[in-house]
Amino acid sequence: MPDIFLSYTNEDREAARALAAILESAGWTVWWDRKIPAGRTFRSVLEDALSDARCTIVLWSAHSVESDWVKEEAEEGRRRNVSLVPVQIDRVELPMGFRTIQAADLTDWDRSSTAPSVQLLIADLKSILANPPPRAAPAPSGGVTSVVRGTAAVVVGAVKSAIDLLRPSRYRPKPSSESPGAEPRGSAPVSEPVLFGVAAPRAAAPGSSFTARFAAYIAAARTAAQEHLEKLGEKDDRVIMDIPPDREPRWRIGAPVTIRLTGEHVTIMPGERHFEWNGRENLASFAVQVNADAPNVQLQLCFHVFLGPVQIAFIPLGVAISARASDAQIPRLEVRAPSSVFASYSSKDAEPVTRSLSTLTRWAPTLDIFQDCLDLKTNDAFKPQLAKEIAARDVFLLFWSRNASSSKWVLWEFETAQVKPGLNAILPMPLEDPAIAPPPPGFEDKHLRDRFMIAGYGLQKIAETVQKQP
Repeated sequence: MPDIFLSYTNEDREAARALAAILESAGWTVWWDRKIPAGRTFRSVLEDALSDARCTIVLWSAHSVESDWVKEEAEEGRRRNVSLVPVQIDRVELPMGFRTIQAADLTDWDRSSTAPSVQLLIADLKSILANPPPRAAPAPSGGVTSVVRGTAAVVVGAVKSAIDLLRPSRYRPKPSSESPGAEPRGSAPVSEPVLFGVAAPRAAAPGSSFTARFAAYIAAARTAAQEHLEKLGEKDDRVIMDIPPDREPRWRIGAPVTIRLTGEHVTIMPGERHFEWNGRENLASFAVQVNADAPNVQLQLCFHVFLGPVQIAFIPLGVAISARASDAQIPRLEVRAPSSVFASYSSKDAEPVTRSLSTLTRWAPTLDIFQDCLDLKTNDAFKPQLAKEIAARDVFLLFWSRNASSSKWVLWEFETAQVKPGLNAILPMPLEDPAIAPPPPGFEDKHLRDRFMIAGYGLQKIAETVQKQP
């Protein structure tokens, strides 16, 4: 029984051969060499391999996007509820029905097993094969062709199905609010309190590569989350699991979560991972390549956790850079998800700030958010109230803009927060591009621009150009 069914065209046979060899060296069995035993037909061998495989990898290239046979193999695997992992080896537009599943990017692959993109694919496969979806019953008859050939509606309907729920978010279809029977987001149930876990090697040598991992989970899934974090790395990697605080945020099922990993002297692929909270456990993994000229220092990997557009956690994790990776001993780090935040902003920015906080409370309804216009007590001196609330909160959200930089109250709150809860608890939330509103003191070396901000400015420029046209 093969672990992986590899679908490709004859023109891509050499790429398939190289990838199959790497996957087999990782310990999996791969069905890829299409030799037909005597007395068997190709179709019968193909159907047996698809039925037995736990995962289907599809190599998309300029040749395979034109191949009806590759499309049929992919759809047959998906119909049987086998995990589908698209791998793009050429920069081509995928066929209709496959564009909503994010593909692994091997377009620049040099056929080596140490390429970061391949290491990331292997990490994802470890997670997929450790959590296979329930298998579908085989087709009554008709083989591969009869299942798929027909109208484009068959393919579109398959894409909208829910069979991918247990896969890592990298290969899951993007949700559609128009899916038949879909429950409105606002009515999604709220999960138990969410905990975080992170994992990475204790040390790494210059020029080496490793996998950094993140897990969000509930208490009942703690053992499983720890096992998955351990399986995705090496034997001596450090796995940090959370100790629950007095209060933990509860996320709604389906809440959009983004994990961003940053660090100096390294290249990280991808820079961000996305998933929708499934109410129990979600994993995210990153391929990290240490620069060959990295100095012998302690590297700080930083996990940034976002609920919707709002960053709610910042988790640093030390990895020692040493010529001998075993030389370093890293102290233990305990991490917990924040349960309370203080929102600091200029009154001139109240409208966009309130919209952001509204989004955050939708996905984390038990998160305790202090906003002065709603929570200050009447007839009391407000400055002592603010100082008390700032010191008591886990996170200080600094909504930054030109208005904020010129507000004496925002600057006073910012200075107060640096004393307690401290600089590491301050999360800048830029409302304007850093080129317009330079970062606050202490954050000049942080990258505060994101793709959605860039997109917003682009859309605004387009709207202004349209308005100027006669």
